[in-house]
Amino acid sequence: MANLSVQDAEHLEELIECARYGELEEIQAVVESSGAEKAKMLLSHQGDYGKTPLHMAAANGHPDVVEYLITIISPEAVNIQNDQGNTALHWAATNGHHKVVETLITKGKADYKLKNAAGHTAMLEAEIHEREQVVAWMLINTELEEELKEGDADDDDDEDDEESSGDEEEEEDSEDKQAAQGSSQSATKA
Repeated sequence: MANLSVQDAEHLEELIECARYGELEEIQAVVESSGAEKAKMLLSHQGDYGKTPLHMAAANGHPDVVEYLITIISPEAVNIQNDQGNTALHWAATNGHHKVVETLITKGKADYKLKNAAGHTAMLEAEIHEREQVVAWMLINTELEEELKEGDADDDDDEDDEESSGDEEEEEDSEDKQAAQGSSQSATKA
């Protein structure tokens, strides 16, 4: 907060507190009075210990505030890490706020693979804190997303395979057999 004006620092603290308590109307009033660009800057700025208003709304389970904030901040700001490396997603997962986790991932495109300073992803934090609903949602929805991406890549590979000639496959088989023979010969020598 050192590089903020006194007024901006006060607005940031107000936004952080309002986000903490889920006071959406108050946040909207500050955003409107600040203007779009100033609000975007303030909402993406880190306060004490590196927290943002999004961290506070997520940690305290306010999906409506989280959804509003992610419409204003830049996509990169969704993944801001605090002093311990925790993102808003880490805090939501740790505290078991599954609706917030869902909002951050589906609407905010939060990076669920980011690790905090302890080397933990948000899902691992949820597991450690026994937030079963969050873990179950993340397992189903994040793996499904990965499978869909992999499925699309596999489909592209299948098309390429169909276009390749059989001669290439015969050459690969021949090379594989030679490699296998060479390794069995060296294994018997040893």
